[in-house]
Order: sequence, then C-alpha cells, then structure tokens
Amino acid sequence: MASIILHSFRLIKISNRIILLIFLLSTAGTAFSLTNQQRTLSGSVVDCILSNQYEKAFSTINQSDTTGKDPLPFLLKMAVIGMRDVDFEKIIDSTLFLETYEKTEQMVEAWENENGLSSYSRMLAGMCRAIHATFYLRQKKYFGALQHGLDAIKIMKEAQELDSLNTEVDFFLGLYEYARAELRAKLWWVLFWYGGNREAGIQRIKRCAEHAVITGKAARLSLCDIYLKEKDPALSEKNITILKTQFPESRFVLWSEVKYFEEKSLFTKAASAYHQLSRQYAAEKYGTYNELFSLQKMAEMLVKADDKKQAKSVCEKVLNHKNINDFKKIKKETKNILEHCNAS
Repeated sequence: MASIILHSFRLIKISNRIILLIFLLSTAGTAFSLTNQQRTLSGSVVDCILSNQYEKAFSTINQSDTTGKDPLPFLLKMAVIGMRDVDFEKIIDSTLFLETYEKTEQMVEAWENENGLSSYSRMLAGMCRAIHATFYLRQKKYFGALQHGLDAIKIMKEAQELDSLNTEVDFFLGLYEYARAELRAKLWWVLFWYGGNREAGIQRIKRCAEHAVITGKAARLSLCDIYLKEKDPALSEKNITILKTQFPESRFVLWSEVKYFEEKSLFTKAASAYHQLSRQYAAEKYGTYNELFSLQKMAEMLVKADDKKQAKSVCEKVLNHKNINDFKKIKKETKNILEHCNAS
C-alpha cells in the first residue's frame, strides 16, 4: 500500500513540479459552494500560481478578509508556500509552511464543529492533508507522506459521498485510480489481484477538466502528462495548447511542453523550451538550481539535434557559472556532455 500511495504522488510529474499544483487547484476547486468573494479570491490566487507570481498571490490573500472563520484563505496560503517550493525544488520556509498548516487544520476543525460536515469542509480537510503529504514527500519522509496521503484519499471520498456532483474531487480520486492501475500493470506478478482502472481514472480527470470550476485547469495539466504515458501525444498537445493560451509564460506548462517535445523527438524545440526555462529561473532569487538544470537539459537536446557546437557552448556556460560547485550532479552530467561533444 505504501508503494501505491507514493507512486500516486509521483505519477504526474517526473521532477515533482506538478504534484502540489494539483493539490492547490483542487483546494481552490471548492468553488461549487463558494460565495462570489471566495470565488474571486480563489481564482486570483490560482492564476497567480499558474503564472509563478507567488508574491502577488501572498498579497492577494493578505488583502482578503482573513479575520473570519472560513479556512479557505489560509489553505490557499499553505498551498502557495508549497507550490513555490515545488517550482524551485527547494524548501524555502518550512517554519511558515508548518505554522500555516497547523492554523488551517485548526480552522477547518472549528468550521466543522460550528457548521457540521459538508462536501466543502471535507474537501478543505482532505486538501490540507494532501498538501502536507507532499511536504513530507519532498523531504523523503515517506511514512508521513503515506499516512497523510491515505487520510487525504479517505476524506476526499467522504466529500464526494456528501455531494456526488462534486467534480472537483474527481481529480484527485481519478489520479489515484489511474496510479493504482499503472502500478498493478508494472507489478502484475505481485499485484495481479489489485484494483484500479486506467480508463476509469482518466475519465474522472476528464470530467473534472470539462466541468470543474477551478480544478479543471489542474486536471487539464495532468492530462498533458497522462496522454504521453498513454502514447497519445496529440491529446497531450491539445491540452498544452489550451493552457498556453491562458498562461503563456507558465513554467508549469513549459515543463509539460518540453516533455511533449522530447516524446515526439522534436529536440530543437525541446532545447528552445529548456532555454526559456533557464532564462526565467535565472531571474528568480531561488532559481539557480533549475536555471543550471534547464541548461544541462538544453545541451542534451542540442546533442540529440546534432548541434554539438551549440551544445558545447551551453556546457561551458554551465561549468563557468559561479555557483556550479553547489550542484555536483549537474556539474558531473554537464562534463559528460562536454566530453562527448569534444570527442565527436
């Protein structure tokens, strides 16, 4: 069971950038029962996240009414903190994250004590646990991730039992259904008896993408990667195009796009996308790791595109970076690429 939960966390994104985005948008997706003010706040924060504008997201939340009893603004803040960490592959402020998590848990509990259980409150509770699970996962604390992941699944199911039309929870439950089936396919000689249906999981996610108020964006983003796994790049491209129209500079969309280019062996386009990512990260305070990683991947794509001269130039740029010694794996991989270019 532990491997299944952990696999579901890793399912959508190879480098783990998408996972928390999923949870963020699912959290905001409680819009089916939000007031107009809550809808506006959720939509604004989600758009900031997808545009990688974290300070603007914090400011938007701080300017909202956080003096009331509704846990939503605090849950959104928790998600923004976590999403920033996912984007930069770095835990920037664990103290703030944990304080916000505890505050959110307390407010959800108080809300349910006063108003009773509802699909809305159960979703808030489930998303709170799910976001916290990803925090454990990034720290490689798998027992904590497992425990909170199982709790999140259970609570999500409760939310849908309370409101069968809540398409927002179809997203997480669809991912879990898909992950179970995928794991069974890989380990069929051990888990031949285990449940899970890939198509049923995809249909849940598609329903969410088509009908959910806010989680539809996250579901669509996840479908970009799922369709690559399912060897249907045309559908992946379709969903990427829709998201790029809405968020043309989003790094989350760019990561999906570059995987599509690699899958289609469009190595020159992949190199260009990695270059765009490197430029964006170079302008960010916490972006050094991904700046260098993106340049390393750019060099790999250029080699595959048979442009070794340009690949060599990119490798030299990486190896001459003032902070390269802080990232030994990137340095080693880049040296290997450069040696290959020089030997050709």
